[in-house]
Amino acid sequence: MNNLQQHLSRCIASSLARQIAFGELTGHLGWAVDVNTGTITFGDDLRFPIQLLGTESDAEQTWLWAWANTRSNLPPALLRAATWLREYGLQHRIPELTEAQVPLDSADGHLLALLSAGLTGRCYYRGSHQGGAVFLLVEAVPDSVLAPVPPERAVAVLSHAIGMCELDHRTLVGSFLTQQGWQVETAAAAIAGRHPGGSELRVEFDGQGRIGDIRATIQAG
Repeated sequence: MNNLQQHLSRCIASSLARQIAFGELTGHLGWAVDVNTGTITFGDDLRFPIQLLGTESDAEQTWLWAWANTRSNLPPALLRAATWLREYGLQHRIPELTEAQVPLDSADGHLLALLSAGLTGRCYYRGSHQGGAVFLLVEAVPDSVLAPVPPERAVAVLSHAIGMCELDHRTLVGSFLTQQGWQVETAAAAIAGRHPGGSELRVEFDGQGRIGDIRATIQAG
């Protein structure tokens, strides 16, 4: 397992949980980016500050980091997060964060944006356009988007996360439950979590350390 996957294992589930909540907030509203003001607007008046992450090219099947997109003359103020992520990648030896272009079959925009959002505690948005897509970090979202997920959603988030790429399942589960405020107990072949509201979750692992079974007892809120 490479360094990218190890870091994703620690943050992808909580990042995914925020994405689900952010998607519920924005729904199917149209979007528009104003690079001059550094904002994205959904619908008529749902507006947030942004940082530019990068772009996917359908033709080249590559990801290009915003800090490497010198042709577009992007405002330096909108590249601070991407530049920080590059420095983080250098420190932690994650080439997908430091190389200007990344083949999409190595890591696509969603995985890189999930990691970026996970490391910065933010959400991201994928805006499709002719020939590809632009990925943005979205800042100053409502507290409801950043709040821990309800216990009944935890199983769905974990199940979704493990299907996205190769991950360390024990790290994934332990990190997610801890980040979401659960009391966590680890054993040789299982991780158990207790939510402050009384709900309980037990995840059992097979001999290869992969999730074999998830059992949950959800208390009504």
